[in-house]
Amino acid sequence: MRLAIASLLILASSPVLASPSEAALEIDNFKSGLVCSDANPTHGADGWVCHQTQDILVTDQGRCVYDGVARRCTWFGFEFDYTASERGTKLQCVVETSQPMSPGNPSKVLARNVTTQSHEIELEGTSGNFANPMYYVFAVRPPATSKVVETFTCKSANVVVFEARYNLLFPQAVK
Repeated sequence: MRLAIASLLILASSPVLASPSEAALEIDNFKSGLVCSDANPTHGADGWVCHQTQDILVTDQGRCVYDGVARRCTWFGFEFDYTASERGTKLQCVVETSQPMSPGNPSKVLARNVTTQSHEIELEGTSGNFANPMYYVFAVRPPATSKVVETFTCKSANVVVFEARYNLLFPQAVK
């Protein structure tokens, strides 16, 4: 689905720590790219980043459910190890896309034709591995809209802890 490595743009070369008066969070081993769904001995059955990349070729090779309907899709996402000073540390995340999209999940469409969406991720315990598999439904698009850039930015205690960028490449319609 992609060939480039370095799908994340970590904004600091060392782990990010919040100020002492706030909950500290350290992120290590950040990976983003294509997600494989087969169980992995170290990551369980939720999916894991098996190929690090920024370029995601959206194909019909995967399966997912979007808005209650089984669809063909492509899985991608990110994962990382974390250590937090408190249980239940929450990340405030924003996803921005270069073109309007209709984000959703297996049960419903969350919004229609938006370029920004916000959500919160709660980390379990004070340490562990967090994996966030995501998908795009397969679609053939006109050449002018066949590339979508998606940037996923998360903060903790108002400090950016990671940013992942994806170049989503949809097949182009042929005249």
